[in-house]
Amino acid sequence: MGQVTTALVSGVVALLVAGGSAVLTLAQIRGERRKWLADIKATWSLELYKARMATYPEVHQALAPLSHVSIDPITPEVAGNVAIKLNGWIYSAGGLCADATTRGAVLRLRECCREWAESGGAMPANLYEWRNLTTTFLRRDLDVLGLDSYDFGQDSTLLAKLEQELGSVSDRKGG
Repeated sequence: MGQVTTALVSGVVALLVAGGSAVLTLAQIRGERRKWLADIKATWSLELYKARMATYPEVHQALAPLSHVSIDPITPEVAGNVAIKLNGWIYSAGGLCADATTRGAVLRLRECCREWAESGGAMPANLYEWRNLTTTFLRRDLDVLGLDSYDFGQDSTLLAKLEQELGSVSDRKGG
């Protein structure tokens, strides 16, 4: 009977050690999987950011003729040319890597410009609204600070500006 008890105790201990080892191995595998997924996500985010940095300036330049201080007057023909450029951008790498909200703003601005070019009437009331939204979303996708209008009356030093931006970043992160 002593040998049977010893064998049973040895078997139970072996099962407990094997089970504990399996649990630890599974936990390690899950941890490695989480690390691997985090690395893939970080790499994906970096590549997406690089693609946006390469393609967003093109659409931003396409908006220049819609500026309030454009050299040429803003006409339906100018708007039609902007619509063509925006359409080309939407169907390029820029449109593929843009956030859905940004892509939607570009599409709506394109339609606003195209409709004005076709109708030839008065400038649409919401043209600048869509242009401003498009610019804001492009900058947001790139996480570009300084979306506020520049105050030419405020003569701040570079150090004061840096302190203000650091404060803004701290406020956004909650502390």
